[in-house]
Amino acid sequence: MKPIGFLSQENKMTRTGRPLAMSTEDRKNEIHNAAEQLFGDRGYEKVTMAEIAAQAGMSKKTLYVHFADKEALLKSLVASSYSWPSNPLDSQLAEPVDGLKTRLKTIADHVLSERHLKLCRLAIGEGIGIAGLADTFYRMGIQASRQSLIAAVDQVEPSRRISNLNSDIWADMLFGATIGKVFIDALLTGKRPVMRHIYAGIDHVVATLFAGDLSKN
Repeated sequence: MKPIGFLSQENKMTRTGRPLAMSTEDRKNEIHNAAEQLFGDRGYEKVTMAEIAAQAGMSKKTLYVHFADKEALLKSLVASSYSWPSNPLDSQLAEPVDGLKTRLKTIADHVLSERHLKLCRLAIGEGIGIAGLADTFYRMGIQASRQSLIAAVDQVEPSRRISNLNSDIWADMLFGATIGKVFIDALLTGKRPVMRHIYAGIDHVVATLFAGDLSKN
């Protein structure tokens, strides 16, 4: 029998050993969080890589392992804000019009989130001239969300649409009517939108432009 208080060698190592190494992804998340806080507090230009490293609790050498310079870090930070759900529209959803509402609300949650609005202001205010930053916003933000919305419109039968328009035109109309103006207003005024009002607007617009489930008639 082992004496009371006996710890196996394995348990001793578990209790007294060094913490497990942080994964590359977790390390990048720590850097993103530190940079986002500093950029938001003081502005992009006034923050140094050394300060970001200190805020993230690592050496500057470790920081440069992950990002070549501050521009690369900013672009990575912006890209990280576009981590869309892998399947925001349930492919098994029986009612495509409800699915379209769900997709619009998923996009609204992201586009109108406080974090996304702050990063947009940062990029607009201080990121002009950084190569590739505008492309990141377009490719991962506008283009990805637009394609996602087009795919949701495609699920709705043409007979349930009030007009015979292409799905891409429908997507642009829906985004503009429910999210686009609110997004611009929030950027310019700094006032956060009330999401329950946005959701109600989405429900109203989609119900107006698309017929209900014809199989129930």
